[in-house]
Amino acid sequence: MPLSLFRFGPLLTFCALALLTAFLSACEAGDVNVRSAARNTSGSNITMPDELREALEEALPTGHSGGQLPDADEAFLYGVGIGAIQELYVEAYHPREVAMAGLVNLGEQANFSLKSENGVTVIDGPGGSTEFDEPKGDYYLEWGLHSAFVALHMITASERIRRMPQSTRETEIFEGYMSLLDGVSRYLPAADAELFRDDVFGFGGMGILIAYEENGIRVREVVRGGPAEESGLEDGDLITHVNGQRVTGDMSEDLVLSLLRGPVGSLATVLLQREGRTLRRTVSRQIVALPSLRGQMVGDVAVIQMAVFSEQSTAEFLDVVRRLRKEEPSSWLLDLRENPGGLKTAAQEIADYVIGQGPILVSAGRDIDTKDTVEAKPNDILLGAPLLVLINGNSASASEILASAIQDNGRGIVIGSTSFGKGSIQTSFDLPNGAMMTVTSGAFFAPSGAPLNKAGVTPNVCFTDRTAKAVIDDALTSDPKIAALRARSIIARNMKDKETYRSVCPPSERYTEDDSDLALQLATSPEAYQRILSASASLSSLR
Repeated sequence: MPLSLFRFGPLLTFCALALLTAFLSACEAGDVNVRSAARNTSGSNITMPDELREALEEALPTGHSGGQLPDADEAFLYGVGIGAIQELYVEAYHPREVAMAGLVNLGEQANFSLKSENGVTVIDGPGGSTEFDEPKGDYYLEWGLHSAFVALHMITASERIRRMPQSTRETEIFEGYMSLLDGVSRYLPAADAELFRDDVFGFGGMGILIAYEENGIRVREVVRGGPAEESGLEDGDLITHVNGQRVTGDMSEDLVLSLLRGPVGSLATVLLQREGRTLRRTVSRQIVALPSLRGQMVGDVAVIQMAVFSEQSTAEFLDVVRRLRKEEPSSWLLDLRENPGGLKTAAQEIADYVIGQGPILVSAGRDIDTKDTVEAKPNDILLGAPLLVLINGNSASASEILASAIQDNGRGIVIGSTSFGKGSIQTSFDLPNGAMMTVTSGAFFAPSGAPLNKAGVTPNVCFTDRTAKAVIDDALTSDPKIAALRARSIIARNMKDKETYRSVCPPSERYTEDDSDLALQLATSPEAYQRILSASASLSSLR
């Protein structure tokens, strides 16, 4: 007979659904959003309420798996993961499918085979064959507890799984969940999740960008206003010791970062070489959010290079624009090459400041026929000056939102090569074990409705496999070739023909001064810019 594990009562069901609703409502659908502003030492602020713990522990039966019972926290962890996919993921999955995918992946590590049939989970492998009754409904905590029971059976029956650290078992189960999804959704164990949070929200560090050398780590750049600058470190310094420990370029990145970073307010004493002298400096680690962009004048052109879209990007963008505007630039060049994206809200906010008025992006969730449009307010911080956006094959996600908003509203021209094509909306959230889970919760489109996911943004002017002379000569003709128009005609005939669409201007991963110089040539040629913009006018009319 199958083991009949549990049935939740009405109180636990109510508590469970209320908790999941509150938990998911804090994850802004459509944003790469991490709830970590007040996280605890585990890296997570997701904890089980006492009343839910009591109800969950009351639901645990007795007398199975040699008298052992799974931990309530483990059941809660699996339940939260299953429930998040159930509620957020762009495609609908029954909790059974998610739970089984995780258990199958764990079982494969020790030659267990599992299947679900007629409401029963059948497991064969070390220790023989066992059956477990499955929950009758789709309550996420019931399936989390079911997963914990089946995992406990594998721990009891298999020495290999028993010897796994708990974090490894959790990773195997969550990676099984991810295997059901789209290849973009992911699970980050606690240590990796902490590094991700550091990148987005800042960390206790010195405020330096480094390069690895044989005899130490070279300070490529000191973050202005950061603790390293305040302590007297300078660009070009060679750090040889941190708190008495020798550092070399042969050390792993994780080890070097663990020496440089630390709790906010902790002290790091560094020995460094500067112009033949050995100096000692003491740095107080502070929250450091690395700048996401930088701006400078190149001749009469204001050039802004954006590395990523982070929480501080909008404020940094406004500061740089206001500073460069005093130089009265003739045009603006926004370089988004190699920018992998980041926070979608930052791209929307920057677009709102530059396109004047019009749609920024269109998004859809599980119901593809129900779309939402984000509109810009009348505003143009660039005061109508010519605007060029330079992209390449590694410009993705939030970069594509900003580039397509500028292109489709006729506010400027996009140049370079077709972008990466990551038009999926990712929602990220902390898990109770300090890990992080990211699932695809929707898709976004260009303001014209053109797909971005697996398609990308085709530039107005394509640089791929073209000489600078060919690009400039064509731009100055009465009828310049607009790659984006040719690509849009292809996708209009067949929305699924994304391969042909991308072949109009093949994505290029090159990041060269040649492309930068060509972009500057177009930016300093008002005639070429206006001809391209006029020839591209129908892009905005496609809305």
